[in-house]
Amino acid sequence: MAMQNIGAGNSDDAFYRYEVYTMPRMLTKIEGRGNGIKSNVVNMVDIAKALDRPASYTTKYFGCELGEQSKFDEKTGVALVNGAHDTGKLDGLLENFIKKFVQCYGCGNPETQVLITKCAACGFVSDVNMRDKLTTFIIKNQPEQKKGRKDKKAMRRAEK
Repeated sequence: MAMQNIGAGNSDDAFYRYEVYTMPRMLTKIEGRGNGIKSNVVNMVDIAKALDRPASYTTKYFGCELGEQSKFDEKTGVALVNGAHDTGKLDGLLENFIKKFVQCYGCGNPETQVLITKCAACGFVSDVNMRDKLTTFIIKNQPEQKKGRKDKKAMRRAEK
């Protein structure tokens, strides 16, 4: 499977520092015809896993930006967007999603997380545009928080 660097500014950099931050190239398939035509992003689960975001966020972003209905099925991993959209158009929208919701606004590195308010690389704290449709979707559908060792320590300190 062909891989690419996360973020358009890092696409040509052969010595990209964050080799871990690569994602697979998007594969799309047009399904149906006529009024029921849909675009299926075949590897949306793999892309979302590489971006460290739920696949429903990227699918919903495509629907919001294109003005179409979108649906992600958690059980089967199928991401559908109404209408016939080519891979180039959806790939451009994915780059916009990465700039808005994945990359740090300060340093441009893709080390951010949804629940953490600062960049893991440079410590930059940024605000999110609350007028964006996807922002309200993210607030209503937050990902499950991974409970690790640090979270347990923080909970104990908060209790004291």
